[in-house]
Amino acid sequence: MSISTRTRSKLRTSSKPQKKLEEEFPEVSEIFNVKEESQEEFLKWLNKNKNRKKSIYIRSESLTIKGLIKLQEKDSWLSSDQINMYLTHLNTKFEHIHSFTSYFYMRLAMGGYSSVANWTKKTEIYKKETIFVPINITDDHWILVAIFIEEPRRIVIIDSFGSVTDECATEIEENLITWLNKEYHKVSNENNEVGNPINATLDLMFDKEEAPQVDGYSCGVFICMFARLIAENIEMDKIKNIVKFEAVEKFRQVMCIELWNYAE
Repeated sequence: MSISTRTRSKLRTSSKPQKKLEEEFPEVSEIFNVKEESQEEFLKWLNKNKNRKKSIYIRSESLTIKGLIKLQEKDSWLSSDQINMYLTHLNTKFEHIHSFTSYFYMRLAMGGYSSVANWTKKTEIYKKETIFVPINITDDHWILVAIFIEEPRRIVIIDSFGSVTDECATEIEENLITWLNKEYHKVSNENNEVGNPINATLDLMFDKEEAPQVDGYSCGVFICMFARLIAENIEMDKIKNIVKFEAVEKFRQVMCIELWNYAE
């Protein structure tokens, strides 16, 4: 992963002693538990599929075997294909959430609402509890936006590195508020209703506290992990503590095995 000077200056070495995630947070231990037999079955499957050009599919998203393997590599930066595949998997696993792919916000920011108006043709956004929007900022860092639809409505920008500027956060908020209003008015017009403007409070996570990412390549894993924990209805304050443990390396394996299990 290539990182900007601003981001590079924030790299640091974690001085905190490693603790056992399952001991501190037993309620999430099952999420991070990759069974040994599953790992063995996965390795057997890999041995049978020598052709690395083969792909697995979840809905319209695809991922090569090589891309699946790289999910487990400690120092690898996740590609949009890997992130989109896992977030699409969450859409199949949890009915109360909806995850967009990484192309959604890019098109919204560049082309306005009309460029993404059809993205929700088959999804009733205002019947969901949480909307996830992955964003690649400065071409070298992944962040996640979680939109909590139920009142009090919130837009939470989750940056595992704590590098999002106020200017960037404000731009994201304005774009997504505009999108939310357009979506709401579209539904209101279909139902012959008149609605009030949609508002939401903005929360920049890890803005005034230590961010959990201590390297220059695991941001993609972090946003997938944040989305999964939020989808599991884990409280945000608890999530902040969970991700400061050895959760990232564990979650790489979780993503790999879950995608393989679903696709197979």
